[in-house]
Amino acid sequence: MRRVRALCLGPLRSYITLMGARQTGKTSFLYRLQEELAPYCQSVLVNLQVIPDATPASLFRLLATEASKQLGLHSMRSAANEVSSGSAFERFLRELPDSFGRVVILVDEVRALPQKTMVYMANVLRAVFTNRLQSGYEALGRYVFLLAGGSELLRLTMTVASPFSNISTTVHLPDLTLSEAKQLIGYGFAGTQLQVARVHDLAEAIYEQTHGHPYLTQRMAACIAEFAEAQQSPPDPSWVLKARDEMLNNDGNIRHVRNALHDPALLDTVFRILREPTPFGYLDLRQEKLHLLGIIREENGLAVPRNAMYARVARQLAQQAGIDRAAVPTHSKAPNIAVKLLTSIVPTAFCHNLSAKDFPLIELSLDNSAKENKIAQVYVTASIEGFSDAAVSRVAIPPGERREVALLPVLQLGPAMTLTEIRPATVRITVRQFGHGSELLLYDQTHPIKLHAYDTALLGIRGPDGDVVDLTDHLCAFVTPHAPEIEDLLRRAVEYHPDRHIVGYQVAGSVEEARHVVREQVQAIYSALKHDAGLAYVNSPLNFGKQEGQITQRVRLPVTSLHEHGSRANCIDGTVLYASLLELASLEPLIVIVPGHAFVGWRIWRGLEEFDFLETTMTGSEDFEAGLRTGTEQYREARDNGYFGRELFDPTGFARLIDVAVCRAKRIYPLM
Repeated sequence: MRRVRALCLGPLRSYITLMGARQTGKTSFLYRLQEELAPYCQSVLVNLQVIPDATPASLFRLLATEASKQLGLHSMRSAANEVSSGSAFERFLRELPDSFGRVVILVDEVRALPQKTMVYMANVLRAVFTNRLQSGYEALGRYVFLLAGGSELLRLTMTVASPFSNISTTVHLPDLTLSEAKQLIGYGFAGTQLQVARVHDLAEAIYEQTHGHPYLTQRMAACIAEFAEAQQSPPDPSWVLKARDEMLNNDGNIRHVRNALHDPALLDTVFRILREPTPFGYLDLRQEKLHLLGIIREENGLAVPRNAMYARVARQLAQQAGIDRAAVPTHSKAPNIAVKLLTSIVPTAFCHNLSAKDFPLIELSLDNSAKENKIAQVYVTASIEGFSDAAVSRVAIPPGERREVALLPVLQLGPAMTLTEIRPATVRITVRQFGHGSELLLYDQTHPIKLHAYDTALLGIRGPDGDVVDLTDHLCAFVTPHAPEIEDLLRRAVEYHPDRHIVGYQVAGSVEEARHVVREQVQAIYSALKHDAGLAYVNSPLNFGKQEGQITQRVRLPVTSLHEHGSRANCIDGTVLYASLLELASLEPLIVIVPGHAFVGWRIWRGLEEFDFLETTMTGSEDFEAGLRTGTEQYREARDNGYFGRELFDPTGFARLIDVAVCRAKRIYPLM
């Protein structure tokens, strides 16, 4: 507490990340911190659990409204309600009265945020931190932000590309000491007939199992109190093991640990920690994640299980995984390994939407067919160094059999968003065999790859075996309906609708009435883009790049088209911009690709296989009806010429009709 208070009140050199596992008292700590800060400065405590699945707009609106409410700024309530972006939040902070001086903003339950919103928030706070040094922005230096969370904060702090990597000081919450545990349990049994010495014995027995874990300590004491009430007798330390077994089977915290250790990489790390002395290091990402998950702790420079209960869970899971039953690994009897890559250039923008089944970037063949071999427990990892989490797979290979493993490392959003051009990278693949407490490294090699720029859509690949992987559906990732700028533009489009509303698919008596109802809404969007956004066409035809068996296309995000390029867009940029607005309007947009061009379409009514089409490049120069006619003509021409049935690498060209609603059902989610 003393250290965090000093960071909050001292000269602003960094923000703060308060890290601790689930149910370790972070929220209680923040309430106590508010009390400690009260004589010296103002503070605002915001619990992000109140906005699950938050968008950036709803997040910054919450931060602003809570600040205005908790600071008593009634005159700024309306301004706070209008905050819908990071830049608007920064402006709101600058406009708060100077009389407040230092303001500490405590952001609790960061884990409640979707990853994209979390990274967006971190980048905005980084901008606030750095902008305070600019002339006219000095007011931003009054604010100290503290983010409280667990393993989810790793991505914001651990690598050079992480947004909080060098602007925050990390503080880890410790467990209770034995003395504190005795005091806590003593309070719990105050007023009972339990003698002080007996309370101490009970506390020591509980501490032996929980090592001061705040939640487990209190939960175990509560279990024992329930046993005592049921049996109408004083609590007995011998009941601790009974309470332990009850909690191991039914407690939510233990269930959380079990779920976390389903990750083979983490279970393997814990198993090694249980088996042999292992130095503790925050730079070991697996150890750091286990530490933040609350599964291990540091003791005299070594990594050890956080408590006896977690150690018991880890041993059970290791036994179930067969780690201690597998053959002792030796090089002479190790499985043979063959590795191949699907492609040497990896998509970055929508990689998070892909699975190893859809996009098997790394394929391994593990052959355990030698007659003298026994069952082989093999653990495979692959990561793109500096850019991804590790993809992991644990596989048991019976003697005489072969197993195929496909892996796709998931890129971390922060580093991926920094890619503006193709960049060389390295994928590292390791294969380990383990059994009977021994481990053998079978394969550890790096392979050179390249990462596409973040604004590059990889539409298709011809693999080494000649098979084509069609990824055109993933253009839907660039359809981003919940960006604050899109939400703002749709609100303005309402003013162009005859009835001043945009309501998606409503009741219609006929197909033609349905078509008319929807067209009026699309026309309102057309007018807003034409008159409010000033959308203009940039004459850069769709130009599919073809390199090393790939088809790619640069695509600007709608926000980029609206702002960074003066509301200018080529055909594909305009198409995903329109599709974003249509999806936000609860309509079902289509992305239409034809040779050398792209345009937007939409289902005229939910459940009907009838569509309208619009030539988006005519927004700035022609009326809506002309755009409709041209879009329809282009679709019919591509259909009549058979382009929609052709494969991606057809030398005469291809066409695709991409249904955004269908893609969302396939879990192809927006980039932001």
